[in-house]
Amino acid sequence: ENQKKKKIKVQRMAAWLVCALAIAALCAPAAAGRLDVALQQDGSYDVRVDGTSWLQSSPTFVRCNGRVFSTADGTLRLRNVISETGLDTGGSFSRTGYNWAAGSCNFTTAVRFYDHSDSAVFEQVFENAFANTQVSDNSKVLSGFPSFKINSYAHGRRGFVSFQGDMCGGEGTTTGEWTENIKGLGTGIEGTGPIVLFNEDASTSLVLGGFSNFMVYSQDVISGSLALGVLGSVTAIPAGFTLETLLVLSGGVSRGVLAWGSHLLARYGKDRDAYKRDFALTHLGYSTDNGAYYYYQTAPGQTYEDTLIGVRKYADDAGIPYRYVLLDSWWYFKGTNSGVATWDAMPSIFPHGLEYLYNVTNWPQQLHNRYWAANTTYAKQNGGKWDFLIDSDKGIALPLDPEFWDMLFTTKRDSGMIMYEQDWLDVQFDRTPQLQTSATLARDWMMQMGSAAARAGVTMQECMSHVRHVLQSVELPAITNVRASDDYHPGNDQWNIGTSSILAYAVGVAPSKDNYWSTAAQDGTHYGPNTREPYSRMQSAVSSLSTGPVAPSDKIGGSDATIINRACMSDGTLLQPQTPAMAIDAHFVHKAFGAGGVNGEVWLTETVLSGGYRAVQVIAINVASDFALSLAALGYEPSTTLAVYEANTTSSISTVNQNTPLTIRACTRHDFQLFTLVPVMNQFALLGEPSKWATVSLARFSDLTLFAQSLSVTVTGAPGERVTVNVLAPNNKVVAVTCTIPPGSKSRVTVTEESSQCVPL
Repeated sequence: ENQKKKKIKVQRMAAWLVCALAIAALCAPAAAGRLDVALQQDGSYDVRVDGTSWLQSSPTFVRCNGRVFSTADGTLRLRNVISETGLDTGGSFSRTGYNWAAGSCNFTTAVRFYDHSDSAVFEQVFENAFANTQVSDNSKVLSGFPSFKINSYAHGRRGFVSFQGDMCGGEGTTTGEWTENIKGLGTGIEGTGPIVLFNEDASTSLVLGGFSNFMVYSQDVISGSLALGVLGSVTAIPAGFTLETLLVLSGGVSRGVLAWGSHLLARYGKDRDAYKRDFALTHLGYSTDNGAYYYYQTAPGQTYEDTLIGVRKYADDAGIPYRYVLLDSWWYFKGTNSGVATWDAMPSIFPHGLEYLYNVTNWPQQLHNRYWAANTTYAKQNGGKWDFLIDSDKGIALPLDPEFWDMLFTTKRDSGMIMYEQDWLDVQFDRTPQLQTSATLARDWMMQMGSAAARAGVTMQECMSHVRHVLQSVELPAITNVRASDDYHPGNDQWNIGTSSILAYAVGVAPSKDNYWSTAAQDGTHYGPNTREPYSRMQSAVSSLSTGPVAPSDKIGGSDATIINRACMSDGTLLQPQTPAMAIDAHFVHKAFGAGGVNGEVWLTETVLSGGYRAVQVIAINVASDFALSLAALGYEPSTTLAVYEANTTSSISTVNQNTPLTIRACTRHDFQLFTLVPVMNQFALLGEPSKWATVSLARFSDLTLFAQSLSVTVTGAPGERVTVNVLAPNNKVVAVTCTIPPGSKSRVTVTEESSQCVPL
């Protein structure tokens, strides 16, 4: 008996030694990194930046067989610790895994710490099948790792941004101060999304959020701690299921989220800029979405078919080069609870069908869809061919058959569809219980839809999406854009997409602002006689700078062609910056701390031409007081001199340098400011195209060369288009060169101190 006790004691000591050695290996200093995750023998951990603690752990827990097991009360028992090294898309890493016993369930938590990239991944691995895992409230989580205390920072104040809500966070994202009395931190189905922590000047940021199984990844606040884990409504988890959280150290809010997103895109193989090859994101469109003049309204006495053919004729006469049309929810058959019964055109809407409309207008189509009705004609339960889940009580259905999506997309592609808009994603998810109780069904649903779109050669837009839907898009190249704000209505504030655009671009999708009216009043609208759009110029500018869809929605005879055409070439090719306009750090500083930074919307976008020539645009809207942006805040080196002009209210040229910042004046939506800033080199600068919102665009300009005594750039356009290019020459002289684009679509502009010319190529 004594020998057995000695043997057990030796085994325990050996196990403790293995744990201690593994922990010691992970706690070794990271190679040239500022981020460290220090692990302790009891399973706790500490996130440190430059040696200073930023986040301290709370207990690890998991639910299995109807019971919660936690390190807080010792019911979650440590079995062993394994230390190893590896290599993946994030680079080389060291990994320490804790194997826990949760009754009869085996649960592993682990940290992968990357050697050269200031990032770490927290893993939850369900080693065997877990049953009866659900908690009573789907706003809770059934597991927690990592879990972090929410407390004040001993070395200064910290702010946070919590991406949450619908429309890519456009309807719910919050900013505040990270303290014990925190307000606005998201939880549950709608509230889960990446979280950014930043210091008082936003020079340092930590970003944490889901890294796998996004559809059931969730977060909760429990007794003053943030717990990240599996959605609490999930009833069972299959063996081998893994949930991961990615933590990235960076500088700044937008830069941090983009760095975090780069890890997701690298892991899942999605190109951040691939959406720029989408026809509907590179050409001017016409919209009939909510807020549009022809949303559930036609021209008097006409069908929708007649009305849209009339829009095409009017646009041609007015010189507005629409290249595709968005057809919203008014065209197909509805069923129970206004869900989709049959996704075909009603004869009363399009008497000759969608293909006829395509052939007559030559407009490819973005086709809207919503949640499926319980009486959908596609379901086997209703006499159809396909497997569906049907919930008669909620009046909703969910397709289960991958071949259903293939049929749906190829049929509509052949009649003119180039983009599929899946709207009401929140309603489909929230009202379908199985999407919340299964660990895998929600991902399967999204993967079936997105994969079929890719096979059919059509792209997708997400609309009314929770943040989890947006993150899931990293696995689906067909998803190219996402609505980033609420529905448009003339005069409302849904233009405010500077924050949601950060998240969209981080995961490789374009933010969509939705449609807009280009004139203030359009009589006869069913929205009422007092409906007005006072800020058409701002709406148009924001759409252009989003890099997403640009789709006005005026009545026949009601457009301002000059405002609309500021977005595009004469053939409808969009002229946009290289990156979306995104809120600057100073915006979040003020929102978090109530002082400092800028009180208002100030967004920045950029375009980098050949040779690294970086043009920046800054748009300012609803700014409460004057604010100065330094060269550093604009992303330039101290030695840079910039030529600046403001495109909305002035036309004068000024200078920004190390001693002279960019001054943004207090403004409203009406007198918003749009600055173009370009480097002055050898006394020359490419000011770009003053008649467009995006003055320097890769679609327009290429092959820029700056010599000691000249500037030369290639200009691309539609054959016959007249393009005026402004160049700053020596002695602060602005030279305007007008080209008529030749049949080859390209000309070469050259400006010297004495002369200028435009030569066809």
